[in-house]
Amino acid sequence: MGFLKGHGSSVQPTEMHILTHRGLEPEKDKYFAESSRESFADQISRGFGLEFDLQATKDGGFAVLHDQTLSRPTEGLDDRKISEVTLPELLKMKTRNSHFVSFEELLRILVANPDNLSINAIHIKSKLQEPAYLDKIAEELRDIDTERFILFDLKIEAARHLKGKNGNFHLAPSLAHPYDIERYNSVTGNTLLSLETVLENRSLYDWVWLDEWDRTDKEDGAKSLYNKETFDKLRGAGFKIGLVTPELHATSPGLLGGEAHPDAANMDKLKSRLIEIVSFGPDLICTDYPDTVKSLAKKNAS
Repeated sequence: MGFLKGHGSSVQPTEMHILTHRGLEPEKDKYFAESSRESFADQISRGFGLEFDLQATKDGGFAVLHDQTLSRPTEGLDDRKISEVTLPELLKMKTRNSHFVSFEELLRILVANPDNLSINAIHIKSKLQEPAYLDKIAEELRDIDTERFILFDLKIEAARHLKGKNGNFHLAPSLAHPYDIERYNSVTGNTLLSLETVLENRSLYDWVWLDEWDRTDKEDGAKSLYNKETFDKLRGAGFKIGLVTPELHATSPGLLGGEAHPDAANMDKLKSRLIEIVSFGPDLICTDYPDTVKSLAKKNAS
């Protein structure tokens, strides 16, 4: 099947991939729960790629969840850390009539949908960037077609370790504006890298993961990361470019520094900025609004 090694890659190199953001889809009323088996399966069946996060469980497995605790996913019914719960116990739970999913099971769901040609992005948070965790992640992906996945948010040492495990892995750093690195790097585990640092480590990364965070620079100045200058420098160095759309910080729990992207203040503003972002031609867009981005991409291509 399409994701297994030995069957070749059907990924189209010039295609812009649209990824959903951890199973969310606010455009749909009464949609499945975030990061649930049901939301991911539905989005895969509609041709979208997935962006998702891994959390280590008590018994050494990996659950697909954004948060480190169960408090928000269970709406306050269970406040334990994911690391305090075994994977079988977690998979028996329900959230809004949806089910949690393991990394292994999500890979199986992806394999079972060979007609979906999208790339998928696995968020490797800083706490999982220790060699023991990275080795386990690499083992989970051992029989999977590496062309279908990007592992992102990787610090230099973690990227070097994964390259040593499998030279075919597609790895991406989180590239941010210098002011965002100054403000937010301590709370992301120092995963945010500057453009200069990324260019210096071209041998480790073939993708970049851009995150604009907001439009505020020092002393209330204005800034942007998604612009022609950034794209030209990255394209010139041979990188493929993935990015997150402005509204993602509004749906992230506990905004890290009170940031709020002004381009996501309302849907009209967001669509206007999305049109500009699509026109730059990124290889991958991760968004809460996949159908909207798909429609705008079609208009841009016509």
